[in-house]
Amino acid sequence: MSINERISAPLLEIRDLGIDFHTPEGVHRAVSNLNLSLQPGEVMGLVGESGSGKSITAKSIMRMLPGNAELTPESRIRLHDGERPVDVMGLHGRDLRLVRGGQVSMIFQEPMASFAPAIRIGDQIVETLQLHTGVDYASARRQGIELFERVGIREPERRFDQYVFELSGGMRQRAMIAMALSTRPRLLIADEPTTALDVTVQAQVLELMLELREQFGMAMLFITHDLGVISRIADNLTVMKRGEVVEAGSCDRVLFAPQHEYTRRLLDALPHLEALPPSPAHRPEPLVSIRDLSITYPASGAGQLPFKAVPQMNLELPAGQIIGLVGESGSGKTSLGKALLGAAPVSAGEVHYHLETPIRLGAGRKIKRKELARVAQLVFQDPYSSLNPRMTVRDIIAEPLQALGLCRNREEIDQRVIEVAKRCHIEVSHLRRFPHAFSGGQRQRISIARALVVNPRFLVADEAVAALDVSIQAEILGLLKSLRDEMGLTILFISHDLSVVANLCDHVCVMQHGRLVEEGSVQQIFLQPQQPYTRALIGAIPTLRRPGQMNSVVSNEAGAHA
Repeated sequence: MSINERISAPLLEIRDLGIDFHTPEGVHRAVSNLNLSLQPGEVMGLVGESGSGKSITAKSIMRMLPGNAELTPESRIRLHDGERPVDVMGLHGRDLRLVRGGQVSMIFQEPMASFAPAIRIGDQIVETLQLHTGVDYASARRQGIELFERVGIREPERRFDQYVFELSGGMRQRAMIAMALSTRPRLLIADEPTTALDVTVQAQVLELMLELREQFGMAMLFITHDLGVISRIADNLTVMKRGEVVEAGSCDRVLFAPQHEYTRRLLDALPHLEALPPSPAHRPEPLVSIRDLSITYPASGAGQLPFKAVPQMNLELPAGQIIGLVGESGSGKTSLGKALLGAAPVSAGEVHYHLETPIRLGAGRKIKRKELARVAQLVFQDPYSSLNPRMTVRDIIAEPLQALGLCRNREEIDQRVIEVAKRCHIEVSHLRRFPHAFSGGQRQRISIARALVVNPRFLVADEAVAALDVSIQAEILGLLKSLRDEMGLTILFISHDLSVVANLCDHVCVMQHGRLVEEGSVQQIFLQPQQPYTRALIGAIPTLRRPGQMNSVVSNEAGAHA
C-alpha cells in the first residue's frame, strides 16, 4: 500500500452490512445493505428512532451480536490498521481482544448492565488499562482517578473504590465513559453516551471527547437521539430508519437542509424553548407534602461515613400537575423520588399523601407497601436492570396487578395488559417476547406500562424518556399530559433534560447537593431564574445549532458550576 493510499484509507469501512434476527415469529431483518465509512479523527453521528438498527450496527463492529443474530454473507467490516486492513469478522481469540477495548472502545447505553456488580469499579478500569497498555497497578489507578475527575465525578478517589450499584445513574455513565477513554482508542463507539448526564456534565464530557479527538486523532461513531448534541459534536450524519440508511451527509446539511421526510419529522419532534406553556392560573391543593425530610445512606464500608443524600427538604407537590425535578447527577433527585415511595432510608421528617385514607411515611413509621403501591408507582431510570429477563413482557406488565390482587382472573389481567400496552405504543404481538429482544427505548415503554397498569394517583418518572428518540419521546410526553388531564394524575418528573421539562411540566424544582435551591412555574424558572446555579443549568442546554455557533443563552456561570 502506498503512502497516499494509507493517508486516504478510512479507519472503519462497512460494506453491505445485513443483520438477521431469528425470533419465534421467524427471521427479522434488523439491518439491511448498510454502507458507512469513517476517517481518522472524524465524528460520525448515527441517528434514528428506537429500533432503527443503530445500536446493533455498533455492536457488529465490536463482534458483540447476541446469539440469535446473524450477519448476511455479503457483509464486510474492516479496520485499516497502518499497513493492512483488518477483517473484523475474521478475528478470533487474542487478536479480537486486542481490537475490542484497545483499538476500538465502546460506551454502552446501559452502564448498570456493563459493569461487573461484584467488582469495584476502579479495579475494572485498572484491569482494562493493564491489559491494553501494560502499565503497572499504581499508574493504572492514578490514570483512572484522573479520568474520573475529568468526566466530572466528584470525590473521584472515593468513587473509584465503590461498586456500580453505589453510584447514581449519571455517575455510572461517567464511569463507563472514563473506562472507554482510558485506553485512548483509535475508534470510540459511543452509544447514547450522554443520555443519563445533566446538561453541565454533558457539555464537559463532549468537550473532553473532542479534545481527545484532536490530541490522538480518535474517530467517533456517536449514536444518539439528541439532535442538539449531534449538532455540537458531529462532522457528518447518517440517519437510519427500520434498518436502512435514508439520508447521509454533512451534519450542517442534514440538520438544516434535510432531504428526506423522515429526517424532517425527527427535527419537527424536537422540544423547543421558544414556546413555553403558560403558568397555571392557580396552584391546586397538594397531593403530597414533604416536611423536614432527611435521607441518609449507611456507610458502605470500613472507614466510611454515612452519606446524607438529602439534608432537609420541604416541598409540596400539587395535585393534578406535572412537577419537574432537575439538577446535576448526584444532587439527590432520585433519592427524593424513592423516598416518596418508601424505597430510600428516611432518617428524619415525613412524607404525607393527602388521600381519602391518608398515608404517612417517615423515620420509625411502618410502611404499608401494598396500600402505597396502589396509589404511587415508579418508572425506573434504567429499564434494562429493572425488567426481569426471565419474564415475558406480558408477565412483567401483569405482575403489579397480580401482586396487589386488582383483577379477579387471568382474562381481566390480559384485558388490562393489552389496554395499557396499546396506550404505551407496545405491539400486542410483542407481549410474548422477553426484554432482551427490545431496544433501550422499547424497554422504557414497557417500564412505563408496568407503572401505569394499576391506575395510580401519583407517578414518579425518573428519567422516564431519557432513552427514547425524539419522536417516541414526544409520544410518551403526550401520553403523560393526557394522563394528567384525563385522570388527574400527579407526576414527579425527574430529568436532566431541561428542554423536555420546559415543554412538559407545570412547576419546576431545582436541586443541588441535596437541597432545594429554587422552585416556581416553568415561566419563572426558564425566563426569570433567580439563582446562579439555575442560570448555569439553563445556559448549558444543548440546542440545535450550526457548527461553531454558540448557544443563545450560554452563561459564563455554566463553566463555574460544571
